[in-house]
Amino acid sequence: MGKTKLLNLTSQSRKKEMSIAISILLMSGIYAIAFSIEQYNTLQVFGQANNTTIPSPMNATQANATSANTTKPVDGYGGPPTGPLTAVRHVFDDPTLRVYHFCKPNDKIMMLCQLYDSSSPNATLIGVEYMIDSKTYQVLPDREKPNWHYHKEEFSPDRANPKFPLPNDQQQKEWLLKISESYGKVILNWNSMDTLPTFPPQVQQVQHPFMVNQTVNIVLKSLLVALIKR
Repeated sequence: MGKTKLLNLTSQSRKKEMSIAISILLMSGIYAIAFSIEQYNTLQVFGQANNTTIPSPMNATQANATSANTTKPVDGYGGPPTGPLTAVRHVFDDPTLRVYHFCKPNDKIMMLCQLYDSSSPNATLIGVEYMIDSKTYQVLPDREKPNWHYHKEEFSPDRANPKFPLPNDQQQKEWLLKISESYGKVILNWNSMDTLPTFPPQVQQVQHPFMVNQTVNIVLKSLLVALIKR
């Protein structure tokens, strides 16, 4: 009898312990749920007080769409006016290379252009050209002015011979007239004759007599290029 009574007491004790454990688990679960709800309500109130909305996670498609709709610094390089402006006399080693200008207006200067050695999809970005109006040019330091060329002089057929591949003749004349009273500064960082961009960045002295195509002597040119590369 003593042994049976002892077993009954042990069984009752285990049941009591199990009941207490279950109660603790239930109370912990209820507390966790209540805490989560309180935290969510706090975030919502904070967001409303600061006039903000708690963002929800975006998937990859939504993130890409948002990025595509954001204006970027590379946007807008297409003109002027429709498509690129092309011109020669921008590369000292090859003044005959027709350089493609993809430009857009700038909030600090008149215009900024990306310079490419062709119009193909894999064309080489060989440099940039900054354009300023005549008033801005006049206030430049004298030591800086030689780095800029006057477009009205450069737009003659025997010099830069500018062309717009897409607009008609009348549109070309109108746009050349608009930008003729401006000055340009060409900075090259990749000689298109080189396989790699090992060309030291430099400002092109476009007004240099050597850059006038009709006066280029092939032998003299070869000697000068050899001297420059030493």
